[in-house]
Amino acid sequence: MMRVNADNRLMLGCVLLILLLTGCAAQLAPKYDSALFKGVTQTNINIMELFAAVAEGTNSADCDKRAKTFNRIIGSVDALAIQASARPVPDSSVAEKVNAFLESKGVAAMDGGKAPSSYSLEHVSRVLTKMKQVDCGSGLKPGAVAAFKNDVVVSMDQVITYESFLER
Repeated sequence: MMRVNADNRLMLGCVLLILLLTGCAAQLAPKYDSALFKGVTQTNINIMELFAAVAEGTNSADCDKRAKTFNRIIGSVDALAIQASARPVPDSSVAEKVNAFLESKGVAAMDGGKAPSSYSLEHVSRVLTKMKQVDCGSGLKPGAVAAFKNDVVVSMDQVITYESFLER
């Protein structure tokens, strides 16, 4: 007779959870929104154009030349975050069971309040706002631009990946 230890039970639980989810027709994510995805991809282009324009660094004395661009992009990102979070996230008993299982194993539960892309867009807005403050306060050094860009690229990649995944 085979003995079942804690590791085997955890593996068995994960396998059963995967089987449950793959055989389940419950919707766990919001529906794809083509207008949102188009807005995200266009805003991403605008963000990357801004980073290209300031890549060599800036002088705070001419920040007013870039302030309008910063404001337009930050406004677009904020609007997209609202649009992403306004979509209803399906209420699912399966999601509740998955969260209960994950929490019982010490793993953070999925947040059912909003789509992950809305959190990433909110982060991008905060980073770009901070970048604008630094630009207007003391100017941007090339290393600071690279650091801001890296932070934004990671978050925008998450948004684009998640939103494109919804188009199934």
